[in-house]
Amino acid sequence: MTTTPTLTLHFVRHGETPGNAERRFQTPDVPLSEAGRAQALAVAATLLETTRAGAILASDYSRAMETAAAIGERLGLPIVEEPALRERNFGIARGRLYADVGEETMARWRNPHERIEQGESWADVYDRVKNFLDGLRTSPPARELILVTHGGAMSVALHCLAGKPIDDFVLTPLDNCAVRTVILEPAPKS
Repeated sequence: MTTTPTLTLHFVRHGETPGNAERRFQTPDVPLSEAGRAQALAVAATLLETTRAGAILASDYSRAMETAAAIGERLGLPIVEEPALRERNFGIARGRLYADVGEETMARWRNPHERIEQGESWADVYDRVKNFLDGLRTSPPARELILVTHGGAMSVALHCLAGKPIDDFVLTPLDNCAVRTVILEPAPKS
């Protein structure tokens, strides 16, 4: 029986944006704030010292790509855009303040199967992220990867990798530029 090497995934949430500070549902084109740029540079320095990543995959949303660019420059790695790492599509809420949407509506949207008008449910994100992760396990571009994503998508990915079903999903708060590392053991091959 032979085994393949482990797969190490370093999930990184993007740096802070003006929308994060305002508690606003964001659109894909929101850039990092000055604080977010500093966070991205700091996490890049940390990853340089703590990883041996061979590739960076990032959500194609501006804030994730800007964070990935800081990491890629520091580590000397190119960035591959990966739409599967996008944040949940908040549909009709995009661009609106949390306070304007209201706690009752936001509570309803926490239900994993509640799809936001013109957007996604957490179950939709789970399926998208799970399919991506299954593909990575089968054919990773490197044995150690940095995945730059968003708080919700990262929370879903960690939930999925823990083997939990979407029905048990509760969003885990993650700081901007938080790093979570998961080492996936290989499945034995016959």
